[in-house]
Amino acid sequence: MVTLHIGIDDTDSKKAMCTTYVAAIIYEDLLKMGLTPVKRPQLIRLNPNCPYKTRGNAAVALRFAVNSGKLDNVRKTVLDRVYELAELECEGTEPGVAFYVGEEIPDKLRDFSMTVVRRMVSVEDAFSVASDVGAELYALKGRRGVVGALAAIGMDKIPRKTYELIAYRVKQNWGTLRRVDEDSVIKMDSMTSPWTFDNFDYETKESRITPHTPCPVLLGIRSLDPDMAFYAFSILRILEPVERVLLFETNQATDLHIQEVRISDIEENTSVSVEGIVADLPKVVPGGHVFFTLRDETGVIQCAAFEPTKSFRNVVRALRPGDRVRVYGGVKSKPGMPLTINLEKIHVISLAKYVRALPPSCNVCGKKMKSMGQNKGYRCPKCGNKLPEDSRVLVEEQRALTPGVYEVPPSARRHLSRPLSLEELAHHQEALKA
Repeated sequence: MVTLHIGIDDTDSKKAMCTTYVAAIIYEDLLKMGLTPVKRPQLIRLNPNCPYKTRGNAAVALRFAVNSGKLDNVRKTVLDRVYELAELECEGTEPGVAFYVGEEIPDKLRDFSMTVVRRMVSVEDAFSVASDVGAELYALKGRRGVVGALAAIGMDKIPRKTYELIAYRVKQNWGTLRRVDEDSVIKMDSMTSPWTFDNFDYETKESRITPHTPCPVLLGIRSLDPDMAFYAFSILRILEPVERVLLFETNQATDLHIQEVRISDIEENTSVSVEGIVADLPKVVPGGHVFFTLRDETGVIQCAAFEPTKSFRNVVRALRPGDRVRVYGGVKSKPGMPLTINLEKIHVISLAKYVRALPPSCNVCGKKMKSMGQNKGYRCPKCGNKLPEDSRVLVEEQRALTPGVYEVPPSARRHLSRPLSLEELAHHQEALKA
């Protein structure tokens, strides 16, 4: 017997199918062939900033004990299923399948996997690593999918792993409104949180366990514990048939995508953690997006809290020049904009004293005066009296913001981003052990 590691990626399109569903069918196929899994199916989230991704940028790894004489038959079964189910007719869908035979995953392959979670990796790099470690890659249409397929195989040991229980719909319901009672989602959340997480966004008042795309997924429950995931599922009131359910081990909610860097080292399409000083007053632009500039000893970069981050923007608006912060987020560029960190979390480390310059009151009639422009002084709108620029009133702002870590709401959270509730739970568990 040998261990066969199977990686699958990019079988879906932006409108249909799901790589986890393809993997669930294959997992069942292999069980029916009498094979024994050596590990739970793994759902591996890759670089969330990849411009080629479809939705959550997930690849899947399956790992089975196989009689060496049946390897060819197993490979054929896997490839036939991927050919059958992948969205091959859709532009941009480039399914990839990877196979590796061996008890232990080579360190070079593990390193490759972590790189794919954090950076952009070329197809050529994937083929080079596969050749070095003895993995087989199959590009079914185009070649991009082999990168994620190989990366999924290499992430057999996930630091701070979590789980997701995924329930799938019967085919005739694909593309229709999902029927999961919302009150039961709230009940489930209240009974199982924080052991399950990101079930419901109480700010936007929407369930986060059901996707909005016409894919086969009915719902997904994210959990720290396998048994808790199934218990949470039992609480839900589901108003449509469930085709199958499968529990995945995942790298979701681990912050594995984040790299701690200096501003001068930041690259596009990566996710970073950077400490620095707020360099200017935050600016709100049409659409409700909030921007500010962060600086450290190596340079400056723009940071953004976009409208979907909702009340998180209030934290960003409350920043002032001189505040020391650590920001977390994905680095992207858009036409007409500089390189920007799209904020996922922000740690307000310390607050600066901030003094505001306010217009004086008129010394003739007492009316509040108005500025005549930068360094041009003030004019009274009632009596026309003028005063020089140095008549301004300096007032220290009483800061409402307090030091601490702030995060975007569940509806804006990326799959890999670790919720603060999990950090708090981990700290509590460590304190109990101590």
